[in-house]
Amino acid sequence: MSRKKSLVDKNFLLAIATLVGTAIGAGIFSLPYIASRSGFSIVMLMIFVLGIFMMLSNLMYGEITLRTEKKCRLVGYAEKYFGKKGRRFAAFAAFLSFYSGSLIYIILGGTFLNALLGEVFGGNEFLYSTALFAFVSLSIYFNLSLFSIIESWMVLFLLFVMSGIIFKSVPHIDLNNFITVDFHQWFLPFGAVLFSLSATSAIPELEHIIKKRQKRIKDAIAWGTVSYIMIYIVFISVILGVTGNQSTEDVFTGLSLFIGDGVVTFGLIFGFLAVLTSYLVTGISLKETFWYDYGLSEKNSWILTCAIPYLFFLLGVRNFIEVISFAGTLTGGISGILIILIFYKAKGHGKPAYQIKVPAIVSALMILIYLIGIVYQIVYKKW
Repeated sequence: MSRKKSLVDKNFLLAIATLVGTAIGAGIFSLPYIASRSGFSIVMLMIFVLGIFMMLSNLMYGEITLRTEKKCRLVGYAEKYFGKKGRRFAAFAAFLSFYSGSLIYIILGGTFLNALLGEVFGGNEFLYSTALFAFVSLSIYFNLSLFSIIESWMVLFLLFVMSGIIFKSVPHIDLNNFITVDFHQWFLPFGAVLFSLSATSAIPELEHIIKKRQKRIKDAIAWGTVSYIMIYIVFISVILGVTGNQSTEDVFTGLSLFIGDGVVTFGLIFGFLAVLTSYLVTGISLKETFWYDYGLSEKNSWILTCAIPYLFFLLGVRNFIEVISFAGTLTGGISGILIILIFYKAKGHGKPAYQIKVPAIVSALMILIYLIGIVYQIVYKKW
């Protein structure tokens, strides 16, 4: 009995929660709407295939961190195993991820705030997005990381909100909403699903959380990845089952038409807090990257961090679905390819607490699909 208890100790559960909390962010809110456009079956197929890929990528990245004595992030691992060219390639993916993520938070945060406050105070999504940008920019300037503490409670808050939504929504589910398929929109879910499934940035933290029992990192990665994939499946199924072709990009506006405003208000609050904390954590991390890793002044680091995504917003790049599809396809694809290449290059280094065997044909297939997605996004799809 004591052995069973020791297998699921506090740190093990915290590691799983960290991975789940990192994965669940802005991406989850795009999936029901995308499923309503492309079809439930297409999205489920994407989640199944890309979910397997992400499980392998997470396990590969975990092994990389355990094999490498110097603790760093993907940019550092790319430099160690592939030199300066690897660093530049990884840095491009990292900065693209940071900036596109910040732009997504500006867009979606404004949408949530407008839904919460618009009827009371007036205004529009542009004004609320600008207000969010201003608040987070000041917080980043003063290194106000207080709100990032909320992130550790996000998983519990999410489960609470989802339970309420499911309870209220189940009687309204229409099975006909799962039947519609539009094969012309087959590629639409690819980037958003890839963006939503990505949680590799949390993998190095698991090594710190499970310090004394690093063999359990593999289990924590596996259980954590399965957990957030299942949360996505339940979330998409319930929301799409209720709203069907009336699904909205922010999820909750469309849902309020069917189950009322009570639970939906909690959902909007959760959505906004998730966006706020993710935006703040991303911004502080990017500012410190410019400041510490590239030797820029703190002020210039702050300006580069905050100004660029808002500039794109001012230039009219405000379509949540298009941005998340572009960002997910490019950053997810490039990072996925890098992790695979580093994984094989790192073999023979160190003595990791666990090792996985991935057939070369599987890795090649993953790289091929990532490359196809990147090329298709650039050539055939709009920004």
